[in-house]
Amino acid sequence: MRIDDYKPKQNVTEKINGEEVEWKNGDIILISSGTASGKSYFIRNKLEQLADQQNVNILLLVNRKNLYDQNKEAIEDSSRIKVELYQTIENQLNEGKEYDFSPYKYIVCDESHYFTTDSGFNDNSDDSLQAILNLQSQIRIFMSATGHVLFSYIKDQYRHKLKRTGNKIWTYSIPIKFNQIASLSFYRDFYAVEKLIERKFNKANDKIIYFADTIQKAFELYQKYDDSLFVCSKSSRNKKYLKYVDDDQVESMIKQNRFDCKYLFTTTVLDNGFDLKDEQIKLIVCDIFDVDTMLQCIGRKRFKNDQDKVHVVLLNRNNRNLNNYLNSVQMKLDEADAFIHGGVEEWKKLVGKFSRKSNYIIKDNATSEGKYISKKTVSRVKYLQAVATRDRLKAMLDQNRETNNFREETGGKKESDAYMMYISNLLHKNKITLIEKRFEQEELCSYLDTIVGKRIYKDSQKQVIEKFDIKDYRGRLQKDISQLQSYLQSNQIKYAIGSFPDNRKKLEDGSNNPHKGKRYWLVSKFNG
Repeated sequence: MRIDDYKPKQNVTEKINGEEVEWKNGDIILISSGTASGKSYFIRNKLEQLADQQNVNILLLVNRKNLYDQNKEAIEDSSRIKVELYQTIENQLNEGKEYDFSPYKYIVCDESHYFTTDSGFNDNSDDSLQAILNLQSQIRIFMSATGHVLFSYIKDQYRHKLKRTGNKIWTYSIPIKFNQIASLSFYRDFYAVEKLIERKFNKANDKIIYFADTIQKAFELYQKYDDSLFVCSKSSRNKKYLKYVDDDQVESMIKQNRFDCKYLFTTTVLDNGFDLKDEQIKLIVCDIFDVDTMLQCIGRKRFKNDQDKVHVVLLNRNNRNLNNYLNSVQMKLDEADAFIHGGVEEWKKLVGKFSRKSNYIIKDNATSEGKYISKKTVSRVKYLQAVATRDRLKAMLDQNRETNNFREETGGKKESDAYMMYISNLLHKNKITLIEKRFEQEELCSYLDTIVGKRIYKDSQKQVIEKFDIKDYRGRLQKDISQLQSYLQSNQIKYAIGSFPDNRKKLEDGSNNPHKGKRYWLVSKFNG
């Protein structure tokens, strides 16, 4: 493992501080820390050293094939660590086989948020999780930067169970810092991102990563831009796209921890654990809605020093989007609760006897009686993730409601910016920007520069009003000069606009002033 990467002030090895020698078979270890905090270093060095002394082995579980390959590349054949995919365990369980954990004393679940965040499209993560939690003769280690949902579940459900057997849950947490994010911006339409790249990241060595919510979006951008690499999972669902993945370039990226082109367009196949150590990566664009997955995506860039920073741009969601999604998640949870408390009959009462709506929380488990006979169950991890999503959406909207009340009380206006405000607080960023709004303001400033110090009479004021383009909630153009000045102040734009009477009798050339007695607007610019 390379040791020249940027490290936080405290790392996992220091946090654990030698307590690994006190861990007992049956214990559960929860390690919560951000990227580059030394989780992998601890496993590959300190824990393996201990395992060597104890003459035991370590099973390191990961959730992505590229991460599996990267770990295999880093771990020597003689190592006591065996790398395996969670999906390998799940496939064996689906075939009715038991996975043999007996050769290992330590079961390390890397990127363990996988169990919950992947549950939206993976019906089997619950199976591997329960198989690991049911182990009694191994030490189970769960590591993640975004594992709060899973960790809360384990603490709630297993603390007392472990106490009865003389075991315990060991928790190690290092707060995540986001100092390396140079700026945080949001966009509504991707054209604004393209415009941003043209203006701000147009140098030949400026590299850009785009994490797409859909494979189709990533592929379309890959086709549009030269000097780019396209990456997706090798799932059979992606069959028609796989021929566009350059396996040689991907393999090189895994080995070198960097890509050699300007653009990397990828799905969430690279969201976990995969390291990209390249100071030329200047911009990360992400349109993933799930907050934890988004955090994993932007954590793929590893930093070499305090000067190595990255700009982050996220797809914005307005309050209407959030409310619609909240209602959808709540509906799924209501159905799941009806099923949990009243079985299929109660669930049918709620959704209707012939409802065709799918509910990803309630899954069908094939029974031994035949292919078309199934037994419905509620997936624990899907339920947990849905509850976490609902609570996070509520928090976004509740906080925004309070903010809007304060805005109105102090003479401002309400904004549909719950998502932007929540993410900016989460990433500890005081200054956030909607890219479209930034460009509008830059264009407005360029225009204002041309009229600074000029008297603007009524016949020319219409153009100024149109350049400001301020509209109320009904879409009506705002024309009052006080509204224009308020806009400049509230957006901290260093210009002022005022209205004054023209009392001059004569113009500078000595001719009579045709505007005498009329009012005019005057734009001034602040220095600094």
